[in-house]
Amino acid sequence: MKKLIIGTAQLVDNYGITNINKRNSKKKIFKFLEFCFKNSLYSFDTATNYGSEKVIGEFIKKNYVKKFNISTKIPSLRTLRENQKLNFIKSQLDSSLNNLNYLDTVYFHDENDFKFFKSNQLEINNIFKNYKIKEIGFSIYSKKLIKDLLKNKYISSIQLPLNIINNDFSGIKSKKNIVARSIFLQGLLINSKLNINNPILKKFNYKLLKLAHKKKINLYSLCLNYVLQNANVNKIVVGFDNISQLEKILKFKKKNINKKYIKLINSLFSRKDYLKIKDPRKW
Repeated sequence: MKKLIIGTAQLVDNYGITNINKRNSKKKIFKFLEFCFKNSLYSFDTATNYGSEKVIGEFIKKNYVKKFNISTKIPSLRTLRENQKLNFIKSQLDSSLNNLNYLDTVYFHDENDFKFFKSNQLEINNIFKNYKIKEIGFSIYSKKLIKDLLKNKYISSIQLPLNIINNDFSGIKSKKNIVARSIFLQGLLINSKLNINNPILKKFNYKLLKLAHKKKINLYSLCLNYVLQNANVNKIVVGFDNISQLEKILKFKKKNINKKYIKLINSLFSRKDYLKIKDPRKW
């Protein structure tokens, strides 16, 4: 799958509401990365606060890997004073490059940093050029900035949520690199074991899995095909708890989705609950 980017938020720690595993050992992480490499999966999405940069970098150096395509993210600038932000960006790039040796794309992790970016875009663009980073991007949740991001000539890549219950960005058309994430919504859309006490999420998850069983819906296939059939999406970020989950993805086959299933799934919750389900920041 050429569009697939491996998300690494859970590579080191138990990120997500369905991941109940303990912190992964370096041996286990290397085994996972070796599996990716052997299956021609060369694109990885990481971030400073994921804790995965360093171990990916060690694997790259140890195995003399040159094919990997790496993206990372700059943490939020909101707690910094204005005169500290540019130096902070440089320090984060220094740290990431020290960990990974090279970078293809760097996203700003906080969409609220766009105001600062826009005011300093020429200088930030020059900083990225000096570090030989190919693309500047923003990772976003809401639609409030999308028009500005699409117009901005310095922004090359936009990472955004897209899945069978959240189609806020499904109609976006752009020549920029559009990267979809939250395909499985941290596992909520495919897994019955939730590491969370949120009653709204548990109720929705129970109804969804019951519907899938009754209608014989392959949720892995439905979630993937829903996003992959969007012609405006260039890449998708998908996270995994273990190799067996990744093997399921590699075995999946592209096929037209049954739109009535999407309607049925979206009938499982109220509009009020939908707003609480679609955005993990509200969990």
